[in-house]
Amino acid sequence: MAAVKKHHKKAARPTRVPAARVSSPEPAVFHGKRTQTGNSLALRFDRALFKSHPEFCGNVEAHVFAPGRMLVVAAEPSTAQREDPVIASFLSFLAADMQRHPERIQPLDAGLVARIQRLMQGMPASSDESLGDEALL
Repeated sequence: MAAVKKHHKKAARPTRVPAARVSSPEPAVFHGKRTQTGNSLALRFDRALFKSHPEFCGNVEAHVFAPGRMLVVAAEPSTAQREDPVIASFLSFLAADMQRHPERIQPLDAGLVARIQRLMQGMPASSDESLGDEALL
């Protein structure tokens, strides 16, 4: 459970989102609320979250990326090269969405390709050039 500093007076009530059906290919929604644990505040979630996702039974990290938006990530014991949890989550969401709705995938617009080619005109480029190990996003 993620501990929260006690200086927060009262947590905003979460918006009720209908729970996902087990047979649905959509991601499940797990409900939780703020609770007190000793001298700390914590977030308590449905038991079903921990049963279906045991990776969250250990240490977790919380990344607040916008007002009212938090990403909870299972903390790995030792990660030499850390990935951006927001980018990783977005790419995971994108991959799942592409599998659920392949009919939404469209080829690049020819006008966009022509614009990219005009912008790259005169720029040296090689498809064999190494892009390095760092994320390009």
